[in-house]
Amino acid sequence: MVCRGEYKCCTEKMLAKSGLRCSAEQSNRELTWIDVAGLFPAPKECLAAFLAVAAAEVLSGIKPANMVRVPNQRLPCGRRMYRLWQKFGAELLLDLPLSVMPMKTEKNSILLLIYRADLLEMRLRGRTMQTFLVRQGYSRPFTLEKTLQHLQESFSTGIPHEVGMFLGYPLKDVKGFMAQSKPSQQQGLWRIYGPPTRSLKLSNDYRRKRQEMIKKLTIGHVPYQLLQAA
Repeated sequence: MVCRGEYKCCTEKMLAKSGLRCSAEQSNRELTWIDVAGLFPAPKECLAAFLAVAAAEVLSGIKPANMVRVPNQRLPCGRRMYRLWQKFGAELLLDLPLSVMPMKTEKNSILLLIYRADLLEMRLRGRTMQTFLVRQGYSRPFTLEKTLQHLQESFSTGIPHEVGMFLGYPLKDVKGFMAQSKPSQQQGLWRIYGPPTRSLKLSNDYRRKRQEMIKKLTIGHVPYQLLQAA
């Protein structure tokens, strides 16, 4: 396993626990959960670390929701996250500030919407969001339960375009994708359309929060406590 990114030359604790080593030629790549998964050999703790990274931006309060695909296949860390989710998912969610709703279950994965109810409710109260959803066939009143139920049903025929609005993407980018417009040459975590400055800043903010979460895991923070920290 290789330590990469800004958290360069692996602490003695990380080396002792999982044999991490630094690779100069790969040091510029952003860290991912896979880079730190070996630090958490206990199954429940491993799942908690996976969820903490997957929901980092949501936990920080700067993003209302994330879509997380939980794969039913063996990952490089040796675990099958789908099995761990089935066994420990409900228990981990108890008393957490996060909510989870399955959007689609497939043979090799389950697609989850991980969200902060308070942030999504705030977004649903916005006039821009409501006008957009009405045009996509959603009906008033825009209660969280009713709207998420409609979103879940929309996944039966694929990934609905409007999910980007639930994930905190700018309206111009969601509309640009739907219209199949020519995207900006500058890209972030999603396709950017029109003036890129605001979208790039938002994308970079989301990236930064995820890297901060991974750094906390590398220096010994307890995954379950990170899930409770929002």
